[in-house]
Order: sequence, then C-alpha cells, then structure tokens
Amino acid sequence: MLMEVSAKAIFVTNTFAQAHPEEHVKLWERFEQEVPASKRSGAYGIENIAYVKWLRELDNPVVRKFLKESIVYQ
Repeated sequence: MLMEVSAKAIFVTNTFAQAHPEEHVKLWERFEQEVPASKRSGAYGIENIAYVKWLRELDNPVVRKFLKESIVYQ
C-alpha cells in the first residue's frame, strides 16, 4: 500500500515540477521550511507524500488548477 501511495505522490510531484517549475521550486522551499524533517523522511517516497498532502492543504490556486486539470484522482 505504501509503495502505491508513494508512487502516486512521486508522479504528482514530478508532473507538477515539469508543468510549473518556478512555482514548484518556490513551494518546495516553503514546504521544507514549514514541514519538519521528521514528517517528511524515513522511507522512499515519504517526502513526496508529505509534499502532496501539504500542497492540498495549502490550497494554492496554481496547484488547485493543476490537480483539477492534470491529475485524475480515484
């Protein structure tokens, strides 16, 4: 289960970074400042899972539009 979730989070992170590189870098730097390392480390993909969760909670308009138009959640 964790591998599936982490694979999806890695996909979303990489796709967002490709679609909006400047916004991704800005948000990633903010994410690293706001989310403690203990909540974004430990296993492969955990950082991406934490980032995607943080992005959803942030409710940034660029991210919201990207998720709505580019990523299909099931």
